Amino acid sequence: MKILLVRDRNVLNTNWLVFYANLLAERGHDVVIACDTYGKLGVLAEGNKLNDHIKLVNLNAKTTSWVKNIYRKIRGKLFPRCFRFKKLIEKERPDVIVCYFPVDLFNVTRFQNHNIPIIQMVHHFPPIILDKYLRKPWFIRWYYKKSFKKVHTFQVLMDSYMDKINPYFEPKNVVRIANAVYQFKDEEKVDLTHEKKKIIYVTRIEKHIKRPHLLVEAFAKIGREFPDWKVEIWGLQKYPDYDKEIQDLIKANGLENNVFLMGYTRDVNELYRSADIHAFPSSAEGFSLAIADGMAIGLPTLGFADALSVNEVIVDGHNGFLAKDLDDFAEKLKQLMSDKELRIRMGQNAIADMKAYAPEVIIGKWEKLFDTVVSDN
Repeated sequence: MKILLVRDRNVLNTNWLVFYANLLAERGHDVVIACDTYGKLGVLAEGNKLNDHIKLVNLNAKTTSWVKNIYRKIRGKLFPRCFRFKKLIEKERPDVIVCYFPVDLFNVTRFQNHNIPIIQMVHHFPPIILDKYLRKPWFIRWYYKKSFKKVHTFQVLMDSYMDKINPYFEPKNVVRIANAVYQFKDEEKVDLTHEKKKIIYVTRIEKHIKRPHLLVEAFAKIGREFPDWKVEIWGLQKYPDYDKEIQDLIKANGLENNVFLMGYTRDVNELYRSADIHAFPSSAEGFSLAIADGMAIGLPTLGFADALSVNEVIVDGHNGFLAKDLDDFAEKLKQLMSDKELRIRMGQNAIADMKAYAPEVIIGKWEKLFDTVVSDN
């Protein structure tokens, strides 16, 4: 089957998209990834490689000619991408189109009347992704709605998201397919019998959703009881004022020798193997691969009971803990830090639970969806 995957930019930076496309190609599908970006194609993470059979098309890429580059830069600003996508679709004639974001849907539907079935991915809690379009002026909403009506199926990441797409978008079909989770070999998993006395949080350093400051506050409540334990917060830093706020919080609680803001790394799996606990105070996720990968490698995880998605991936008392508030978060963190056997048991349960998201299982669900939308069409 010929599958057109569309993401407007930062294609190669999206590790999951590369993983997903490679899985489809390995199953024998003809995969085309299309984007339209002058300067934001992205860079493959170390060790990542697109399957040689995948066709990557950038409709507005830089060239070696400065004259063409000036033209393309101006063209990218002045002329709608949808016309370039229209030509690509006519050329490639895919069996199905998969759109990563709503902007990709607009690019493959505006001023076009093809009848190729479209699957719209929803990579977070649906209202977070979609409801911003409800706040547009009425004439823009009308324009967008014409595109949304062409979606055959919306794909969401969690069971609880199935009924969360606003009726305004007229979802004809909604299916839950989670992200595929890499299954680690035994020698690649964390060894929790060897205590490292380390807590990690793999995230994006951001205040309102990811909330790493809450981990600092929780550890401050119990840190004096565990002077030889360390907390490492890893992730992309884009907000200097917030970084300073975290550093000030660490200093105010006298935790300079225990809590560290580490920055970005590409070798995330090695971080998991170097830790005993994955503490995850995020308020909401789509389907957190940071949690899932940590679990697949064998780490118990601590999150909040009211955190979307987190409270479905973590099963309280089984593969980790769900805390009802900050004090409870600190108490459950203390419980995990104090009990190595508990960590080992929860880590083993986490490994077993992540088998439900094995790549062959998830891609099988996608293939079933492709068969359905193509036969319906």
